[in-house]
Amino acid sequence: MIGTLARLATPRTNKKQRTTYRDRYVIAGCLSVLALPLERIFTIFGSDKQLPNEHSYGAAYAAAFRKLRFRRITLLEIGLLSGASLLAWRCYFPFATTIGMDIEPKFGMAGAKTRIYQGDQSSAGDLEAVARKEGPFDVIIDDGSHINAHQLFSFERLFPYLKDGGVYVIEDVQTSYWPSEHGGPSWGGRHVHDPAFAGTCVGEFVELAKYLNYSEFLSHDELDLRRLALARNITRISFEHNLIFVWKGRNEGASNAHRYARPALQVAEAAEPGP
Repeated sequence: MIGTLARLATPRTNKKQRTTYRDRYVIAGCLSVLALPLERIFTIFGSDKQLPNEHSYGAAYAAAFRKLRFRRITLLEIGLLSGASLLAWRCYFPFATTIGMDIEPKFGMAGAKTRIYQGDQSSAGDLEAVARKEGPFDVIIDDGSHINAHQLFSFERLFPYLKDGGVYVIEDVQTSYWPSEHGGPSWGGRHVHDPAFAGTCVGEFVELAKYLNYSEFLSHDELDLRRLALARNITRISFEHNLIFVWKGRNEGASNAHRYARPALQVAEAAEPGP
């Protein structure tokens, strides 16, 4: 029975396939009671999140989402392509409400527990219209254009709509390493040794990660106040191959710098000769 459903759910490229997207959506719901491994779910539904010579996101996603699997969560995904990932989320999260947003009209992917919006992730109005209507979210996944400026813009606009304890995921951040050269796509990446790399998606989150331990800073001179404010609401940033995970929550960890580092700093400053 499981094998039959899995075969019916797997996309086919030949004309003999009679299983529609709607059929596959129903199958995803039926398979959700089996708690299949996420890597297998991605494979069954043909998602490029787990595909040879493309991505191997299954293990990273499973680790990040394990505690959320059987909760009544709301998940937003930007960038739907063929809709395979929506089917995978329907199968993996049996009690979730899934919201999909794509720049193209993909309304045929809607289902009993899935709502679809057309919108541009580079438009503040489009992002906030969906977020105000459907948020707050437990999970936000950016699998949209993969353009660095769009990834950073979407995070800035949508992170306030993520619940405490929720996770924000940015996929395909390899574009941070792809400069717009030789007439290729304008990804907005930079060479990793370029000082401008700090302005890419990966570069921004590397810089932001430095601020998660802001309570240990011995000096607040020349701090980036925007990053500092964000860091106060981020408990963890995880970098995987071509993935970034950001966990939201109050970051108020105590510091013992007052016992060790600050007294030594005060002694050193007092010993400095005057002007």
